[in-house]
Amino acid sequence: MPVAALAIVTVAIVALFAARSGPAEGSLSSIETPSETPALTPQDPALMPSGSVCQGSIRRPDPGEPRIYPPQYTRQREVLGIAVVGSSAVDERAFDEAIATIERFFSGNDLEERLAEEGAYIVIAEDGVALDELPEFACLDPLTRDDVHSACGIADRADYPVVAVDELDMTGNRRGPCRGLNILYHELGHLVQGWALLPADYFDVRIFYQAALDAGKYRNTYAASNVNEYFAEATQAYFLHSDTAGARDREWLRQYDPDLHGLLTRIYGE
Repeated sequence: MPVAALAIVTVAIVALFAARSGPAEGSLSSIETPSETPALTPQDPALMPSGSVCQGSIRRPDPGEPRIYPPQYTRQREVLGIAVVGSSAVDERAFDEAIATIERFFSGNDLEERLAEEGAYIVIAEDGVALDELPEFACLDPLTRDDVHSACGIADRADYPVVAVDELDMTGNRRGPCRGLNILYHELGHLVQGWALLPADYFDVRIFYQAALDAGKYRNTYAASNVNEYFAEATQAYFLHSDTAGARDREWLRQYDPDLHGLLTRIYGE
């Protein structure tokens, strides 16, 4: 069974972080086990909803051919085999921040190799474009689109593992749906958990999650939602901070949840 199946199939809720309004910092949507069904070609315009994402928005290239993205993604950059795409309207600073984030995230490990093999890519939604307006999510039913619309970040598998984030958040603009927080660390954590984390490590994460809940930790926080958000929120704290105030950072995690901090240190490196 693929790592992604072990990591995701038993827990259906993953991906979304941070609602646009309200006291809670999270908004949930579903993520399904990655599909092995070949993507549709551009000649077949039908898109197939699958969980919180559309299948068939990208044509799988023949061996040796470059990948083709939806036509609105006219700007494309790549680092460590992971593509970052967006429209011509996206601020160059958002691309720069995404590239720097990816470089920092994988500087102490080789987890990017698995994600690059899977074809993982990052979409930066331009200011004024909600995530549900992107091709990867536009085919969804209205209820699911409402969930996606209210989110500032999502990680799932379309034809490839995909992360979508907002331009304003990537440039630190407080008008962003995540109030200027670079949530890409959180979403990359989801990709690692779904496609690159060893089953034994994921088992430990589940143990730590239940132990934390039993100890009364993470009450009324997004990390308590499920084990996958627990891992992604800890990842966000490990590399940056998981709250807009900047209090829940790596040192906070080391003291508050030392077992999980130790596992992340081993997985990600210092």
